[in-house]
Order: sequence, then structure tokens, then C-alpha cells
Amino acid sequence: MKFINRSSSRILITYIIVTVLLLSVVSTACEAAPPRPNPMKATWLWDTSLISTVENRQTVLQFAKEQSIGRIYVQVNPDVDKSTYRAFIQEAAQAGIQIHALDGAPNWIRSDQQQQIVSLVKWVKDYNASVLENERFTGIQVDIEPYVLPEWHNERDVTVSSWITAMTLFTNEARQDSTLTVSAALPFWLHQITIPDDSSVRLNAKFISMLDEVTLMSYRDKAEALIEITADDLALADRLGKKIFVGVETNPSYEGAFVSFYEEGRTAMNTQLTLIDDALKGHASYAGIAVHDYTGWKNLKP
Repeated sequence: MKFINRSSSRILITYIIVTVLLLSVVSTACEAAPPRPNPMKATWLWDTSLISTVENRQTVLQFAKEQSIGRIYVQVNPDVDKSTYRAFIQEAAQAGIQIHALDGAPNWIRSDQQQQIVSLVKWVKDYNASVLENERFTGIQVDIEPYVLPEWHNERDVTVSSWITAMTLFTNEARQDSTLTVSAALPFWLHQITIPDDSSVRLNAKFISMLDEVTLMSYRDKAEALIEITADDLALADRLGKKIFVGVETNPSYEGAFVSFYEEGRTAMNTQLTLIDDALKGHASYAGIAVHDYTGWKNLKP
């Protein structure tokens, strides 16, 4: 019969205690970590006449249910009666669909047009304050795109600075006394541009850091191409604790056949969306896929 000396016994007991403690810590950490939400599908709805009647609203929401859409960005039109938004948001909430306010135009970067930003935010806040909780917008998004303006090519630095000023105004106004999720639709190539007053800062980093979420206009009809062009922004958002939706296009595009799913149709698009989800879900920043837009998506061939 062999005997374990006291020194070996103490080492064995210490090893067992340490192992048990480590397992306990790992178990507690796993239990405490919140589950990561599943990626969401979102879409843009620019034509508010599509929610103007009971029948139209039902058509939109039925399509949203069929396509598992969890969020719709709806353009705000002050000329549309608030009752239209109330009814649509309430019905969407019952179906588990978030509604975010949406608007924007390239010239909003110009100093004489930035009041449009203030007016948009004020309208959404005033609206939310006047309706029931389940009739409120839960977020607000701008889509400005100043790179289509002549000054983008003629006065790039001035235009970029004006864009930053406009986005800063938007985020400050939207966050003041508000719980709205603040986001913007942005092109995927902003990492190629530095900000005028600090060449060490890229424009994508500037915008992602100031927003809660970004929806990338990463329009490609192949998963591998979209994954490649969104890599920088997703990695950056991972580090900053921000959320990113990647975007796909369904409308005809003058930029080339590789941009939109208009030619391929819905079945081909759904196959690529699954590949995108599978490839990107490991990113903490990945929020899902935004399809541009409701009308184009609905009219896609099978």
C-alpha cells in the first residue's frame, strides 16, 4: 500500500480547490452574459402614401411578416396627418415591428438648409410626446448623401466639414431629452476619407463614434463582396460598441449589374442574405440586414 506524503496531499487539495473555483467563475460568467439578439431584417419606406389607408397599412405589414422584417424606416412627411403614423406604428408594434422616423437630402449639409434637420427632430419629438407609447417612433435616421452634390468634387474638404457639422447638429438635437435610437445611412467607403482638421481620423470613424447605429449602403449582389467592403466598419464598430446594419439594393442601379438584386430576384437574394448572416453574426456590432427599399423588395421577381 502506497502513502501520499503531506506535501503531495496539500498540492492535490489546492489543485482541486482552484479547479472548482475556476469552474464556478466560468459558469457564473456564462450565466451573467446576456444572449446576443438575432440579426434583424430592416427596410426603408419612402412613400408615405403606402400607409395612408387601412388596406395599404395591412399590405405593408403583411409583407413585413412574410419577410421577417423587424424594423421599417418610414419617411416623415409633415403634410401627412399624424393619425396615419399613429395607426401604422400601433399596428406595427402589435406585430413586433419597430418603426423609425426617416428623412434627409444632400443639401441638408448647407448652412441655409440645416434648419431642416432641426425641424425633422422637433417634429418627431413633438409627435412622440403627443401619442401613446405604442404609437411612438423608437428611432430616427437621416440619409443625407452630400457626395452627389457638385461641391463634393469641387470643394471636398469644405463639403466634408459641412457634413460633419450637419451630423453633429443632428445627433445633438436627437439625443437631447430623448431615448430615440440615433442612426444614419452611410456609404461603405468613408474609411477612405480623412477629416479636414485631423488627417489621422477617418470619416467613417467620426460618424460611427457619434451615432448609436449606422446602416451601410453596402450594395452588392454577392455575399463575399458585401462582406469584404463592410469589414472595416464592422471591426471599428466592434471596438466602439456600436451597431451596424449592412444594406442591399433591390432597385435598378446605373452603377452596374453587381450592385442590385433587381436582376437576380428574391430567391437569389434570400440565399445571399443567409450567407451574409452566417458570415457576420460573429461581430458584436452586427445588427442585421437592411433592404433598400420596401417597394423594390416587394416588386422583385421570384
